[in-house]
Amino acid sequence: MGNINPFKKKSSDDAEAADAELKRNVVMTEHTEDLDVLLARLKTNPATGLDAAGVEEKYLEFGDNVLTPPKQTPEWVKFLRELTGFFSLLLWAGAILCFIGYSIEQAQDNLYLGIVLVTVVMVTGIFSYMQNSKSENLMASFAGMLPPKVKLMREGKTDEVVASKLVPGDICFIEGGDLIPADLRILECSDNLVIDNSALTGESEPQKRKAVCTHDDPLETQNLCFFGTQVPEGSAKCVVISTGDHTVMGRIAKLAMSTKNEQTPINKELHHFIIIISGIAMTLGIIFLILGFVIGTPIVENLVFMIGIIVANVPEGLLATVTVCLTLTAKRMFSKKVLVKNLEGVETLGSTSCICSDKTGTLTQNVMTVAQLVYGEENGCVTHDAPSSFTGGRKTYDTSNASFQRILRCAVLNNVSTFNESSKWVCDDEGQKILDAEGNATPIPFQGITVQGDGSELKVVNWVPVGNASEAAFIKLAQSEANDTTKEGDVEEIRKANPSIFVIPFNSKNKYQIHVHEIDDGPRTVLMKGAPERVLDRCTHVLLNGHIQAMTDEERQSIVDQQEALSRNGLRCLGFAEYELSERDYPHGYQFNAGDEDYDTPNFPIGETKEGNVHPSATTGLVFLGLMALIDPPRPAVPPAVSKCKTAGVKVIMVTGDHPVTAQAIAYKVGILWSKTRGDMELDNAKYGRSPGDSDYEEPDSARAIVVPGHTISVDMSDERWDFILDHPQIVFARTSPQQKLVIVENCQRQGHIVAVTGDGVNDSPAIKKADIGIAMGISGSEVSKAAADMILVDDNFASIVNGVEEGRLIFDNLKKSIAYTIQSNIPEITPFLGFIIFAIPLPLTTILILAIDLGTDMIPAISFAYETAEADIMTRPPRNAKTDRLVTRKMINFSYLQIGLIQAFAGYFTYMTVLNSYGYPPWILLNRGSAEFWGMQPMMCKFVGGAYANHFGEIDRVTDPRTQPPNALYPLYVTLGSGFVNDCVFPIKNFKGTKGDTNKNFFQEPKCKGIQCATPSFYETAPSAANPGKLYTDEERQIPYQAILAAEAAGYFNYVPFASKTSPFWKDSFLWHDSEDRFLQLGNLPFENAHAFFRGNVPGLFSICQGNTAAVPATPQITNVLGTPKDESSLVRGAQIPNIPPPNVQLCPGSAAAGGTTNFWNAEGDETYGPTGIFCNGQAGTATNQDCRFVDFLSPWNLATARDGKNRNPHQAFFCNNQCGRFISSDYLNVPFCLVTGDPESASCGTFNAAASCNKVCSGVCYPTLQSLENDFTGAYTPAQIAAYNAVFPNPNVRQCSNIGSFVSNGQALLQAQGAYWGSIVLVQIAGLLCAKTRWLSLRSQGMKNSFMNFGIFFELLLVSWLAYCPPINSALGTANIRLTHWFCAIPWAIFIFIYDETRKALMRSTSPEKVDPYTGQVTRTAGWIERFTYY
Repeated sequence: MGNINPFKKKSSDDAEAADAELKRNVVMTEHTEDLDVLLARLKTNPATGLDAAGVEEKYLEFGDNVLTPPKQTPEWVKFLRELTGFFSLLLWAGAILCFIGYSIEQAQDNLYLGIVLVTVVMVTGIFSYMQNSKSENLMASFAGMLPPKVKLMREGKTDEVVASKLVPGDICFIEGGDLIPADLRILECSDNLVIDNSALTGESEPQKRKAVCTHDDPLETQNLCFFGTQVPEGSAKCVVISTGDHTVMGRIAKLAMSTKNEQTPINKELHHFIIIISGIAMTLGIIFLILGFVIGTPIVENLVFMIGIIVANVPEGLLATVTVCLTLTAKRMFSKKVLVKNLEGVETLGSTSCICSDKTGTLTQNVMTVAQLVYGEENGCVTHDAPSSFTGGRKTYDTSNASFQRILRCAVLNNVSTFNESSKWVCDDEGQKILDAEGNATPIPFQGITVQGDGSELKVVNWVPVGNASEAAFIKLAQSEANDTTKEGDVEEIRKANPSIFVIPFNSKNKYQIHVHEIDDGPRTVLMKGAPERVLDRCTHVLLNGHIQAMTDEERQSIVDQQEALSRNGLRCLGFAEYELSERDYPHGYQFNAGDEDYDTPNFPIGETKEGNVHPSATTGLVFLGLMALIDPPRPAVPPAVSKCKTAGVKVIMVTGDHPVTAQAIAYKVGILWSKTRGDMELDNAKYGRSPGDSDYEEPDSARAIVVPGHTISVDMSDERWDFILDHPQIVFARTSPQQKLVIVENCQRQGHIVAVTGDGVNDSPAIKKADIGIAMGISGSEVSKAAADMILVDDNFASIVNGVEEGRLIFDNLKKSIAYTIQSNIPEITPFLGFIIFAIPLPLTTILILAIDLGTDMIPAISFAYETAEADIMTRPPRNAKTDRLVTRKMINFSYLQIGLIQAFAGYFTYMTVLNSYGYPPWILLNRGSAEFWGMQPMMCKFVGGAYANHFGEIDRVTDPRTQPPNALYPLYVTLGSGFVNDCVFPIKNFKGTKGDTNKNFFQEPKCKGIQCATPSFYETAPSAANPGKLYTDEERQIPYQAILAAEAAGYFNYVPFASKTSPFWKDSFLWHDSEDRFLQLGNLPFENAHAFFRGNVPGLFSICQGNTAAVPATPQITNVLGTPKDESSLVRGAQIPNIPPPNVQLCPGSAAAGGTTNFWNAEGDETYGPTGIFCNGQAGTATNQDCRFVDFLSPWNLATARDGKNRNPHQAFFCNNQCGRFISSDYLNVPFCLVTGDPESASCGTFNAAASCNKVCSGVCYPTLQSLENDFTGAYTPAQIAAYNAVFPNPNVRQCSNIGSFVSNGQALLQAQGAYWGSIVLVQIAGLLCAKTRWLSLRSQGMKNSFMNFGIFFELLLVSWLAYCPPINSALGTANIRLTHWFCAIPWAIFIFIYDETRKALMRSTSPEKVDPYTGQVTRTAGWIERFTYY
C-alpha cells in the first residue's frame, strides 16, 4: 500500500486525488506474493526475526506503529465560532450600533438594548458550546484498538515489546484473546485459528484463518490478519507487513478523518432564515436611514430609527428558542434510548429521506439464535420453527418427540460452550454472590424482558454464554426448555449425567466435531455435529419419531431440499448425528483415538466414506438426527419500524458486510425487501427456461428490488449506473467494504437524499461521518463508530431511529410553528417606526418594548412549541423536500407578516390611538407632530373649537374664549365640555440657537436665576457687553423664543393642557406649579446634568430674540431675522411648522417699524435663519441690558394697572414661591399677604394693607409673578418694612422657581401610556397568534390544549406583561406607565378576529385539499387546493 500521510497539507488537486484513492477498495499484494519473496523484501528471517540494525532502519522509515492524529482546533476557537455565527454577528452589529447611539445621545434605552443583545449572544453561545463540547477525537478511539504489548522474535530471541514499536518485518505471535497489533501475514497457525473481523468488515461470525492464500481480495483471503481485529481462539506465527497509517485500519482512519461533516439541514434552514430576515431588516433600515436624511431627521435620531427597525425585524430570541427546543427534544429522545451528541442532528433525523442501515446488531439482535430445526417425525424429517423474531415468535416443535429430545441432547453434549456462573446470580461489582439474610444466593432467571427505547419489549437471555456463538445458541435453546424448579433439562445437569470421555475438535479439513459420551441409563454414544453435507453423507440411517430407520434416497433428498431452503433463507445450518456403541464391541476401558500409526481415522464409528488407511470401525454409518438452522434474528420491533418508514416515505437501504444470501433473507424478514429481486427473477427465468417474449417471463429490468454484492460496485462507477441501482425502491448492499459504504452514502446524497447511516464497526465510521446524520450502536458499537456519530442508539434498536425520525419531523414542525409565531410580532414592531418616519406620528413602540416582547413575553410561548405533540399526519407525509419545504417560506412570510401580523398591527394602532384620544390627543392631531425633539419635550399649542378653559378643580373660566384667547395662569387646562374639540396642534418653532460653551457645567446643581438675583448676567449668558450684548449659551441646541410662542398665538394656537389628562393615572396637579429644580419628567431618562440633554428640554424661563438696547423703556428693541417658514420642508414633516403664519401687521416686538422695529415675525425670503443674539428672561431686575424682559414677563408691561391683574401675567413664564411651589397665585399684586413669622403657617395673617410693624414677613407658600421690585411699581402701597421683606425674598435660597409644565408632561406621559398599551395589545393578540400557530393543518379542537407548558406560557405572558407594566422601577426602565384597565380590552376583539380568521382558513384548506392513501406503503398524499397552495406554510 502507498505511503500517504493524509494530514500533510496538499494542494486542492492533490487532496482530491488522495481522497479518491482512499475511497477505492484496498489493493494489496502481500497475501498473494510468494512467501520467500515477501520475506526477502521485508528483509526478515522467519526463524530469527529482524536484527537490531534492521529494526532501527525500519523504525526510521516507518516510525511508530500508531495512527497520525490530525490538527486539533483549540477550544477558544470553538467557543469563538459559537459567538460569531451569522445570526450572532447580526446581533453584535445591532449591539454596537446601540452603544454608538448611546455614546452620541446618552439615551439609556440604547444602552439597555445593547447590553441585552450582547447578553443574548453570550448566553446562547455559551449554552451551545457546552452542548457541543464533546470529544470528536476519532484518533483516540482508534488508539484504543492497539494492544499495549506484543510478543515477537528479534535476533532469534522471543520478547514482549510495546506494540507502538512494531515495524514491518517483525515476526510476532498471536493467540486467543489478543488484539491484532498490525497488518499481518500468517506464517503458520493452529487449526482452530479464527479472527473476529466484525470491527472491520461487519461479519457477525469469526472467520477461519490459515497460512494459505484463498482469495485475491485481501479482505476475503484467509492468510491475513488486520490491525484492530481480535483473536477469539487459536494461535499463529505471523510477519508484520504494514504498521500505523499504512494498515487497512489506518486507511479507514484516514478516510474517516478526511471525510467532512455535512452541514445539517437545520443549520442550512436557519442560515436561510437569517439571510431572509437580516436582508429585510438591513434593507428597511437603510431605506429609512436614507429617507430620514432626505427629510432632515437629525443624524443621531436617524441612527436610532435604523437600529429600531433592525431590532424589530431580528427575532433576538430565536437563538435561545432553537437551542432550547433542540435540547429538550434531545432529552426526550434520551428517555427513548437515543443519545444525541450533536443537537442539530435531532432535526436532521426528521429530514431524513434515506436510511442506510447496517444489519448486524442494528436490524438484528447480534445474537446467534436457533431459528428452525429439522428432525424426524413418523413420516419423515420435517422443518419446525423455534421461537425467535425470525419466525415471528412461533414454536412448532414438540418437546415430547423422541427425535427432538435426541437432537437437543446431541446439541448440548457435543458442545463446549457454557454459561458464565456469575451471570446466574446476583453479584457485587467484584463478581461475588450477594447473600440474603439466610445466607442463600439470589438466582437470576435464565430469561427476562427488556423494554427498548420505542416501548417494545424484547425477550433476552440474562445468562451470559461463554464460547462459540453457534454453540451458545444451542445451549440457550436447550436451557429455555429446562425446568427451573426440578432442573430437568438444565444444560449443566445434562452434562453431569452424561460425561464426555473423548473429543475430536472441529477443524476446517473435516468440518465436523465429535464427542463420545457416557449416557445415563444407556450405552456410550458417539455424537457428531458439523456441516450438513458432511454429516448427512456419513449417515446410513435416520431417527424418525424416536425409531431408527434406514435412510432412503427419497428421505436423503428431502433432507437436502430442506437444508437448501433454510440456506436460501439466510440461515446457517448444522447437521447432527449419533451412534450408540455396544458394550461388547466397546467395553469400558476402550481407548478411543482420532487415529494412530496404523490408521488415519478414529477407531470408532463415524460413517467414514473415503478410501485409504481407514479403521474398520470408522466406516460404520451413523444415525441422522436432524438439522439446526442458526441466524442472527431481526429485532422484533424492526419490521413495524421499517413499515412505518415506508409509510413516512423514508427509504431504508441495508448496507452490510455479510453475505448476500443472509442479507437478503433478513431484508425480507424486516420488510426492506418485499418483492422479487432482480437476481431472483433471473434465476427463476433460467430455472424454468423462460425467454423474453414468453408470457411468464419476468423482466429483470422491471424489478423493484435489487441485491448488490460489493464486488460489483466501486468509486469509479458511472453516475448513470449508480442512479440505476439507487432508483430501485428496495435495495440491499452486501459484502461491502468501508470504502464502498462511503461511496454509497455519497451517491445517495448526490441524488438529493438526506441520509442517515447506522453502524457499529470501525468499517462504518467513514460512512457515519459522511452522512447527514451518523448513528452508532451503544452496546455493540465500537468506540470509533461512536466518536464519528452524531447520535448513539443506547439499546442498538433500529426502531429507535424511526422514533427519532418522528421526533425530528416534530421538531422541524414545531420550529416552523415557533418561528411563524415569533415573526408575527415583526409587523406590529416595524410599523411603529414606519409611521414615525413616514407620517411623523409619535413613536407607538420603543426598541426597549420590542425587546420586552421578543426576549420577555414571547420567549416562553415560543419555547413551549418544543413540547407540542405531533399532528396526526406527521408520519404519513413524505419527507420534506429540502429545496421547497424550507423552515421559512414565502407562504410563512405571507401568513405571519401579511395576514396575522398585519391584523396585530391594526390592533396595536387601534389601541394606541384610543389611549391617546382618551387623554386628549385625537388621531388627527398626531400627523407631523411626532418628533422626539418636541413631543414630550416642549409645550404643545393647539386650535380649539368650542370648549373652555378650567382650573385643576374643574372650575370653568366663563370669560376667556379658547377660539381667540390663550389660557391664563389661573385657568390653564382645556376642557371640551362635550361639544368642543381640538382642531389642530403645533409646536412653537425652535428658531434661536446659542453658542457652544462649557460642557462641564452642572445644570441641575447650578443656581437658577431667581428674581433680582438676575441683575447680573445669568449663567446662560457669555460675557455680554454693549458691543456684543446678550450672547447666550445653549450648547448649540435650538430653543423656542417667546416670539415663536407669540407667532403661534397670533395664528390662533394656544397652550394646550388637556383636562382629560387629569383623569389619567399619571396626572399630578403639581404639574401646574412644578419646581424647576425637580428632575421629574424633565427629559425622560436622559441625565439632567448633560448639557445636550438639558437644552433639549423645556428650559425654565423664556428666551427672547427681541434683544434690548440701551434706550429707556419703551425704547425700540433691535430685531434679528428668525427661522420658521412654511417653506422649511423639515418642519413640515417633523411637526414644528406653523400652518398659518401671522398677518404682516402683527407686531411681535415692541417699537415701531420707523424706529427700527418690525411688524413681521418672518423674514422676507422665508429662509432658515437663526437669531444669533437674544436675552434670557427669568424675572431680572431692570437694567440697561434687559429691559425687554418686561415685555416677556408681562403681557402688557407698560400698563401698571393691567400688570397688577394676575390674568395678564405671562402664563408661559416661570414664577416664584416662598419655600415651596404651590397653586396659589395672587390675582392682585396689591394684595400680597404678609405674616407675623416667616414660614409659620399657624401664624395669623396680618392682611395685605396692615401697616403694623410686626406684620413684616412674606408668608410661606405664597407664590408671586416675576416682577422686578415692589419698590419700582408699588411704592406707597406697602410699608417700607414690607417692601424690604418682599425684596428680601428673592435672594433667599428657599424661594423656589416654579413653572407650568402640564403641556409637555401631559403629551409625554400620554405617549408613554399609549406605548405601554400598544405593547400590551401586541401581547394579547400574540396569544391568538400562538393558538393559530399551534397547528398548521388541523383545527385547534383536534389538537387540543394538552400542552401544559404552552398553557403555562400563556399565563406567564399575561403575568409578565402585567408585572412589567405596573411594577416600579421596571416600568420606568421600560418606559411604560400604569395602563388604565379599560385600555387592556381594546385588543380583545382583534384577538378573537385573528383566531376565527385562522380557524376558518384551515377548515377551508382541509375541505379543498383531498387526500388519498397509497395501498402499498400507507403514505398519504394530498392534492393541494388553492388555499393550501397559497397559505399552507
